[in-house]
Amino acid sequence: MAEPAQPSTWPPIIVADTGTSVDVLRDSLQGAYSLACAQTMAQAQRLVLPETPLVLCDCQFDDGRMYDLLRYMKATPALSTVPFMAIRVREGKLDDAMYESVKIATRALGANGFVDLFRWQLRYGEAEARHRLTQCIEALARGREGGLSSQ
Repeated sequence: MAEPAQPSTWPPIIVADTGTSVDVLRDSLQGAYSLACAQTMAQAQRLVLPETPLVLCDCQFDDGRMYDLLRYMKATPALSTVPFMAIRVREGKLDDAMYESVKIATRALGANGFVDLFRWQLRYGEAEARHRLTQCIEALARGREGGLSSQ
């Protein structure tokens, strides 16, 4: 994929979420990013294209189908290189064991990382969390790893 200079010129980043993650992400990202929301597995399968710069998938997507979407993308040759980042934006602390299991499982299935935005907000403050999230998203959408550990 050619690297457009400005995120505003990219195809939409797909946000797979049945809740309000797209609104939180829109408010959190620093810059003009186009976001498209997929609320079901079927919608995500229709929206994710080979030129999609990134898929952000909430852990609660479509009653726990985050792993199904990731497996689908990795098994579809045209989509296998589209970056995939699991994300959690809801309030409430995810206990350390569950956090680690999501991080390990998403990596094992081929995701580019997992970000617990709420954890980042608690650890770094809201402004720094927004900055880090924007850096990660831009790096992945441009085809680079972006320091995706929520630690």
